[in-house]
Formats: sequence, C-alpha cells, structure tokens
Amino acid sequence: MPMPKQKKSNQKDWNYEATAARVEAIIEDIESGNLELAETFEQFALAVEYLQQCETFVLERKQKMSLLVETLTDEPDF
Repeated sequence: MPMPKQKKSNQKDWNYEATAARVEAIIEDIESGNLELAETFEQFALAVEYLQQCETFVLERKQKMSLLVETLTDEPDF
C-alpha cells in the first residue's frame, strides 16, 4: 500500500509527529515480513524521504531557535 508522496515545503498541513508516525508504520510493515521484496524497497525509500523531511524540519527550527537566542543575548541591558 504505497503512501502518497508529500513534500514538506509544499504542504501547509505537514506535521512532524504525523510524518514520524508514518515512518513507524512503514517500519512495522517492513518488519512484519508480509510485504513483497519490491514493496519493501518502495516503502523503505518512502521512509527515508519522510525521515529527511523530519530532519530538515528539525534543522530549520534549530536555526530559528539559535537566532532567537542570539537576538536575546545581543539586546542592550536597561
């Protein structure tokens, strides 16, 4: 059962938790041993794509947090 591909940058409703849950579901499907070999590879590739989306999300948020912290430390004392 292939899942539709979704690009994080094109989806306003993209959600980290939902994407991580998709990865977990794919892993469970693969580990069940019930998939044909070709489907296993397709699902694995999809899981990698989802993980890359999650990594990009985390890195972007980390950069934003660093910038916010930097602006706090740069403000003059009153």
